[in-house]
Amino acid sequence: MKKITYLILTLLFISCGSTSSNSSSSVPKYSKKTLKGTWEVTNIRFVGEKGLYKANLFDLADSPCFKGSKWVFIPNNGSGKFDINPSAHCESTTNRIHWSFFEPGDGTYQFQFKYVNEKNKPIDSANRGYRSKISNLTENSMEMRVSTTYEGNPFDVLMTFTKVSEDFAL
Repeated sequence: MKKITYLILTLLFISCGSTSSNSSSSVPKYSKKTLKGTWEVTNIRFVGEKGLYKANLFDLADSPCFKGSKWVFIPNNGSGKFDINPSAHCESTTNRIHWSFFEPGDGTYQFQFKYVNEKNKPIDSANRGYRSKISNLTENSMEMRVSTTYEGNPFDVLMTFTKVSEDFAL
């Protein structure tokens, strides 16, 4: 009788263990190394109700200013930067950031960052930062969904990134 009880308990533990490992393997695990290098924002589009929107992204500039911006990601220490090119409506800026991935526990991943100075210390005294949902990430492209509002109406800005090179320099 004891052997049958042990056999049943063993089978239960084995079957429960294999079920939980199968469900966790279906969620993609993003690695910071995937972002290593220099990336360019190649497209920006609005997701939501049709209309004209003005989206000030990351408390910095209007969304069209980010098209063509270069982003540098260094995975071993989470440092990076992005540059906005000057245009008629956009001021040229270079912004140092400290970045990482955030897993909210719902099977999604978010890209998060905060502005830092040359010593990688947060610029904002309240240590605030920004999070955007990663819709897609491969070795050569990334789609990031930035939630924002305009005149009280929520909508998302979809930023498409393309890897320019594996090289990086701050």
